[in-house]
Parts: sequence; C-alpha cells; structure tokens
Amino acid sequence: MLRRTIAVAKLLPQSSANWPVFKRFFSGSKYSLQTEDSFDLRSTRGKKLKPQKAQIVVLNPQEAGLFKRKRTPAHFQHNDRYRLRGRQSALEGVEFDDSGSSRDSYLSGTCSGDVLQEIESQRRKLLVFKNSVPKEQVVKSIHNLKPSQDALRLSPKRYEQLKTLLETAYTLPQLKEYVKQYFQLPLAKQVPKKTLIPTIMHELWQCQVDDSINEGQDLVVERVIDVQTRDIYLLLLTNNGKILHNFARLGATVAVALSENKIIVRATSALVKYVEVSLRKILDNLQREVLSINDIIRDHTALDSSTSEAQELVSMVQKESATYFERVLEEDSNTYAVTGLGAKRIRKAKVLLLWALNYSPQISETVLFLGTQEQSAYAQFPFTEVNCLDWIERNKDWYRLQKPIKKNADSDDNITPLKLSEAKIDELYSLLRNSECKAVSDVNAKTTSKTWSITLGQILMTDDSQTMTFQPKVPGVTSKLLELPLYDGMATQDELYTVDQHEYYVQLKLIPKLSDSNFTKNIPPLELWFELDDDDKAINSSVRCLLHAEDKSLLLQTPQLPQDIKVNVDRTLEVTKPYEEDPESWLKDQPGLKEFLLKAELTFQGSEKLSVPNNLKLNLQFEDSEQPQSITFEYVNAKYRRILKLKYKDKYLVQFSDVNGGFRGGKNTQIDFINTDSNEMNRADFGDFIKDVLEFI
Repeated sequence: MLRRTIAVAKLLPQSSANWPVFKRFFSGSKYSLQTEDSFDLRSTRGKKLKPQKAQIVVLNPQEAGLFKRKRTPAHFQHNDRYRLRGRQSALEGVEFDDSGSSRDSYLSGTCSGDVLQEIESQRRKLLVFKNSVPKEQVVKSIHNLKPSQDALRLSPKRYEQLKTLLETAYTLPQLKEYVKQYFQLPLAKQVPKKTLIPTIMHELWQCQVDDSINEGQDLVVERVIDVQTRDIYLLLLTNNGKILHNFARLGATVAVALSENKIIVRATSALVKYVEVSLRKILDNLQREVLSINDIIRDHTALDSSTSEAQELVSMVQKESATYFERVLEEDSNTYAVTGLGAKRIRKAKVLLLWALNYSPQISETVLFLGTQEQSAYAQFPFTEVNCLDWIERNKDWYRLQKPIKKNADSDDNITPLKLSEAKIDELYSLLRNSECKAVSDVNAKTTSKTWSITLGQILMTDDSQTMTFQPKVPGVTSKLLELPLYDGMATQDELYTVDQHEYYVQLKLIPKLSDSNFTKNIPPLELWFELDDDDKAINSSVRCLLHAEDKSLLLQTPQLPQDIKVNVDRTLEVTKPYEEDPESWLKDQPGLKEFLLKAELTFQGSEKLSVPNNLKLNLQFEDSEQPQSITFEYVNAKYRRILKLKYKDKYLVQFSDVNGGFRGGKNTQIDFINTDSNEMNRADFGDFIKDVLEFI
C-alpha cells in the first residue's frame, strides 16, 4: 500500500501551489481521499442547510429606467373621497361665502342665552306613537338608548331621565325581548319591570351615577327646528345627506318631519346647541338665482327638432346637482328660482341643464340589422355595466339584442363570423356617401377634414326600443389589440419599457347659443382639445378648436357577435391655425378664445382647482354672410383621453383610447379603426376597409 501511494506522488508536479488539498477520512479500516469542496458537502449530509440570504434591491420605476404609468387625473376620478379624506367637520361638503353678517348676528344672539328652558318646553312636540311597531324596530330602539362607552357615568338627573324613558315608552315583554336578543340572559317569568330596568342599566349597560357630573352636560334634550321644504330637500340631497350623517356621527339623533317641515334634534344640551348653530350657519349660506328655463331650452335646442319639457328637465337636474327649483309664480311655468348650498352648486345646475338638452344637430344615425337569423330568434339581455354611461343614460334600463346560448355550450361555437355580400357593401357605401347632412350651417374654416372610421361597441336600446345609444366599450379585445405594432414605427426593446407610448388629451365640449344668430341657423357644436403635461395641466398652445359639422353613422346590429359595429363619416372644421404655424399672430382673429384661455385654469390635479369660464366667444365666417359673426359657446363637460396609436395591416390607424368623463360622464375604453389615406374613399377602398376590420374581430 505504501509503495502505491509513493508511485502516485511521483506523478504530481513539483510545485504544489495549485494542488487540491486532500484529506483522509477513516471509517473503520477504510479511508478515502476528498477535496475540501467535497468535504463541505459530505460533512453536511443528514443536515438541513440554511438558504443563503437573498440579495434583493427594490427599485422604483425611475431608478429602474422604466416609465411610470400616469394616473388618471384626480378631477376625473369617479368619487370625491380623495377630496374629503381627513375632514371630520359636521359642515363637510358645504361651500361658504365670505359675507356672513346675518350669520354672526345669529350666533351672538343664540349662544349668549340658555336655550334649555325653551328646549324642554318643546320636548313633547311631534312625539307621535304608533299602535303597531315591528318587534325588531322596538328592540333596536331600546339598544339605541344605551350610553356610549365614554358616557356610562351619568348625572342623577340624566339617570332618572333614562330610567323614566324605559318605564314609560316600553312594555315588559319588549324589555324582555331586548335582553334575550342582545345579551341572552335568562330571566324569570314573573320578573317585574321595576326590577328588570335596573338590571338592564346597571348589569348590562354598566351605568353608574356620578353626583359630580353637571346635569347640563349629559342631560338629553330635544330641539324642534322649523325650516322650509327647500331647506329639508337640500339637507337630504347634498352629498347624499352627508350633513345630517355628520351630526349623527357626533352623537346626535336627527329626525326629519317632512309633512310638518321640522327637524327634531335629540342630544345633550351642548350638542343640541352645536347642531342648531351649524344648521343655521349652513342655511344662511343658501344662494339663489332666477332662471328662465324656457329661454335656456330655446337657446340650445336645434331648429326643427322637438323641445324638452321644462318640468322633466328640472326634475333631472335638481336631483343630480343637489339644488332646489321652485316656480317664482305658480302660474308661470317658465321662471324658476334655483337655490343651492353655495354658488358653485347653482353653476353646476346651469351646466347640467345644457348637458341634458343634448344639442347635437350634426349627428345622423341609421340602424341596420345584420343578424344571421330572424330578429325574433334573438333576445334582449340587460346591460349592467352602467359606469360607462353618463348621468342621463344611467337612469334608464338598457338592453342589448343577443343570441341565447345554452348553459354548458362552448361560446366559440356559437359565434358566427359576419360576412357581408358585395350588394350589402354597396348599400352601406351608398348610405354614407350620397346622403349629405344639411342640418348645420356651413362655416369657412382654416382646415376641413373628413374621416372614415369604424368603432367597435354595443348597440343598447330601452325595453320599448324607442331610445337607442351606442356604447363603445368592448370586452375581451384588449389582448388581441396589443399584439399590433405601434403606428409610428416599432420601438426598440428599451423604449417599450422606458418611454410612455401613450398620448394624453383633455377634450372640452361647448354648445352654441342660437339667439346670437337670431335663431336662423343651427351652429355646429365646438370641441377644444388640449395636450396634457406631466402635471396634468393643459398646454394652452396645443389647443385645437374643432367644429363638428357632420357626424354620420351606420349602426350595424350584429347580435350573433359579442359586439356591434359603428361605421362613421365625420367632417370637422378647424377655425384656428396651430400655434406652431404662426406664433407671432396666433389667435389675433379670435380674441374671445384668447381671453378664454387666459381666464381658464385647466389643471386637473386634485390639489388644484379646475376653473373653466362659462362661455367663449368665437368669430365665425358663415358662407351665407359677408362679415364674421360673434357666436357665444357655453361650456358643457370635459373628458380625459389616454390614447395608444397602433397600426393594422400596415395601412390603418387603430386608436385604443381610455375615455374618462368623471363620475357624471362615465368611463369606457374605445377602439377606432381609421382610414388615413385621404378625405374621400371610393367603393373599392371602402369594401376593403370594412372587410379588413371584420377579419380582425
């Protein structure tokens, strides 16, 4: 054995600096040679190794070189919680004006005197007892009398008040039922009320009498406040009754007697004072403005179209804007006094009046049924995703015509692709090409563009099929759409993750005041488009001033498919030159637009206040007049658009848009296939266009 070891050693090189180190292991009479690495492995056999500590570094998008996706501007978020966060005042949601002389005089007179005597004198007013009350309601009302955890120590007078209330207001079976439901305490059948009430107050509620407590601090009293019907309406409607909920959160019980125009407050004397003063402070802030509803309707209703009923319009708007409309004179159905908590709500009501009128004479729509079976073979299915609809359409019940599918059937097998014959394409092209829209007056513009496009969506109808709308939200198409290349060329792998490929815009809608043209013509509605910077502020120099002269659409109803199709031909007029073309003389011919931009504060962050002027004056050159005419356009609403431009078949622009109109405007996605070759399309190009889009879906 020794000779063999020596022989092996002779074969090794003389320098041993890089040699592996050998160790000898003995196991009984045997041994083996191992390297240090193998030694480490062998020495842990049978033991569980600790995992090595992971070296993880968390980088934010900026540190990693990635673009941070822009959040939806706070102005367009669907609720106002971000604005109300952290506010705990009972006056939350009320806009106060600077002037308050009447309010100050009221406070000085009310707070100086003791109102306890007056409160007690009205204690039993409006106490109406019902002969039959549900048992659950009675039991709950008993539990509501239980003092809160921080108010279990009572003054002697408050203790007697609570005890007397339990004795006189509730029967023995009702008190027993309360103990059974809330505490599961077994009671003797013959227990009297005079024994049960102290048991409830001392053992179950753990109330204690404290002679050191001032009875004026914890004695519960009632205050009856006389108000007007208008006041009750506004308190209940503003922020969904937030004001009254705030008083309840503070510990006051507030009841409203609608038939008697009274508000009943039940709380400690100090809290009753606070509630009364707060209510007076709120109601002193009411703002009032007189409006001629019929004049508003006439000024913003297209000629030769049916007018809206004033009463119907008022009912819609006062609920949405939390304002109160009342006739100035009962026999005058035209003049209304509008009242709201602050001038801001009255301004909102006036804007919603214009929105509800839906001035759009340039729109013409034709519905064509393209189902593979008779229309009776399909059924109306309710549409429930109402968040994509605006505040007017949201109040209606909508349905889409679809093909019924058996419960366990494969959905793909029930989809029949839409194939249009050449004759049908001829019909569609003829409807779009030959019918000219003459509903609005012709205006001379800097630029005129005509766009052919196809939008995917769903045709919705009411149950009686009298009202119809097109909703562009399409489910299940996003993943397929994002496989398309970018329209402006393929970005590098790094640019896909480090450069935001979206474009961000804000779209303001304004409608004309027809009395400026003496009601002789329909004037196209106006849209102002702005690019947004990184701080969600509109870039004034990017404004595009567009008049919609014609929006012609064919609505192709395809109930055999998950979506319907809208084929559009739009003609828009741009009345101003872009800033880049002539910075020195930009908007010299449109001083009204320049003034509008200077007054506006078009910032859509939650921390800054959006301010849009009520109206804008544009100088329009009509083709039937020699001189430009000043037309007033009034602001209606705003929409936020996040657009990704893609390319389809190397010739069509596909706009994938996130459209957000805020809580009232709705939120949806929109997919538009746009032909960008020229303003006009011949029959062959139109046929290829519609076939290519049908191939995609």
